[in-house]
Amino acid sequence: MKYPINIHRGTFALSLIAMAIVIVGLSASTVISQEPGRKYDVAGRWQGKFPREEGSVATDADTPVAVEIDVKNDAGKVSGTITFFVIRNNGDKQEVKGRVDLELVDPKFDGTALTFNIKSKTPQADKATQTQMRMKLTSPLEAELENLDDSSAPLFKMKKVP
Repeated sequence: MKYPINIHRGTFALSLIAMAIVIVGLSASTVISQEPGRKYDVAGRWQGKFPREEGSVATDADTPVAVEIDVKNDAGKVSGTITFFVIRNNGDKQEVKGRVDLELVDPKFDGTALTFNIKSKTPQADKATQTQMRMKLTSPLEAELENLDDSSAPLFKMKKVP
């Protein structure tokens, strides 16, 4: 039994539509499944400021950078430094009065979080303390830096700078 030509065209068109739906569905599920495992580029310079206190009249421009992390990623080998700026209140303005530069010790980056230790000397000349830190990237240009050894330490909102 022969079908009129328009039935074959209709069947062919329905087949194309069905294939398009399957392809679009597979593409969407691939994008959705990749989102949770998103990987970021941690290399670069990151800066963070102390969180502003509630009710503070200081603007973001008035608040100096409190911490800076410079990260290098050489073929998967991560290294870098962290700088803590000493900030003092001078009347109604904050000013940077000094800095402490430390190497990142045993840094590891899993695609979304950089974990590392820092060692600093105590007032006793022969003792050093070690602090574990984590910088969790929330987007390609933003991250949150936390002190894993001190839950009362502030959470720094970090921004990647050029």
